[in-house]
Amino acid sequence: MSKQLKAKVAGLESQIDVLEAELIHLNEMLMGCGFPEGIKTLKETMQEVLSEQAS
Repeated sequence: MSKQLKAKVAGLESQIDVLEAELIHLNEMLMGCGFPEGIKTLKETMQEVLSEQAS
């Protein structure tokens, strides 16, 4: 693997680490605010709200 490709892969791995940490933090905050399953529950709630508004 070339040096340039290795550097690109390392950069992408770093971005993944940051995004994963942010996702975990967001999920924990949502659970602390009353969404029992975090992001999953937030998505379900928003889908219900949007469905009700469309009716």
